[in-house]
Amino acid sequence: MKKIGILAIIIMLMAVVTAAQAEVRAGGLPELQIDKSIKDCGCPPCCPEPVVAPPPPPPPPPPAPIKEKVTITLNVQFDTNKADVKEQYNDEIKRVADFMKEFPDTTAEIGGHTDNVASAEYNQKLSEKRANSVRQYLIDKFGIDGSRLTAVGYGLDKPVAGNDTEEGRQQNRRVEAVMEAVRTVYK
Repeated sequence: MKKIGILAIIIMLMAVVTAAQAEVRAGGLPELQIDKSIKDCGCPPCCPEPVVAPPPPPPPPPPAPIKEKVTITLNVQFDTNKADVKEQYNDEIKRVADFMKEFPDTTAEIGGHTDNVASAEYNQKLSEKRANSVRQYLIDKFGIDGSRLTAVGYGLDKPVAGNDTEEGRQQNRRVEAVMEAVRTVYK
């Protein structure tokens, strides 16, 4: 019986050795069983936690547009008692049209003026005709929307030169364009 016990122990040892040898791979190293889950072993981490940068602040709001009045003094002059726009003033009026096309929200007041020859009542009507002539020129020649243009006659109330000479009176027979444009200011 003692022999059977020893024989059983020897067979069991051989089975253990054979099983251990069966797990050895071709390179002579045992095959490792890796558990893919990470277990908290209670040790401090080997790498610090990544620091996440805070999101950038939102951009500032765009600047509020402001309205600014721009006066373009046209060198459009008229003969005495006339309100016809001469073709020689096309480039002058085109400056207003170009400005209005560049700034499509722009409105313009076309102001007509006269010298002091004749009565104030007559000059008032003549200045209105001059302003309307330039307004219509902007509409017909340059395609500016008429709803953006206002014609106003100032008569002889706003001279830019003295009315005591022919040169001064000629300067006063004019049209000005005052435009209200919206522009953005950056501070």
